Amino acid sequence: MNYHLYRDAFSEVYTYRYRLANVSGQTLFQAIWPAVGAALKPEEIFFEKSEGQRLAALKWEERGWWVGDRFHLFLTGQEQAIAVMDEHWHIVDRLLLHLPRYRVNLINGNRLDVRGSRYAERFYEIFALPAASTEDELQQEGTWLGEIMHPASGPTYTIRTDSPLLTGMPLLLLAMGVVVDLWGIKHE
Repeated sequence: MNYHLYRDAFSEVYTYRYRLANVSGQTLFQAIWPAVGAALKPEEIFFEKSEGQRLAALKWEERGWWVGDRFHLFLTGQEQAIAVMDEHWHIVDRLLLHLPRYRVNLINGNRLDVRGSRYAERFYEIFALPAASTEDELQQEGTWLGEIMHPASGPTYTIRTDSPLLTGMPLLLLAMGVVVDLWGIKHE
């Protein structure tokens, strides 16, 4: 299954909305935030159906440059996050300008590893991780589930997956797309 993610922006710095659409261009969901603008670090991003019905919120927890940020995805009216995304860095990643890596823990116990590559055709790849392991979690290999690509023209990103785990959670795909795109915004 393929999804298209569009960034609606006034400029490279002032994004005001993301839209997740199917391949025929029909908007499925959108991500918006209060009118302060993303450059001021939105603390909460809202996910809505194309008709405007609010479905979920992504809360951004800034933990410092060394540890990396954390993102919590909550369905409207629920107190427990359906997904928690942790940003991971190594010092060499910062020095070599690598993209951050994200560890995603889902409410159903599944774990994902989202790995970025600044210079590859695949912008980010999504892997399923084993349920438990005693090894260093960042060194684990997983089963390939999908990819986020940055095409030369058309949508801002193309998200491709055939995994039932991901196709059944399009809000998670939208949240991952928003997080990997907002990473480059400067925070004051």
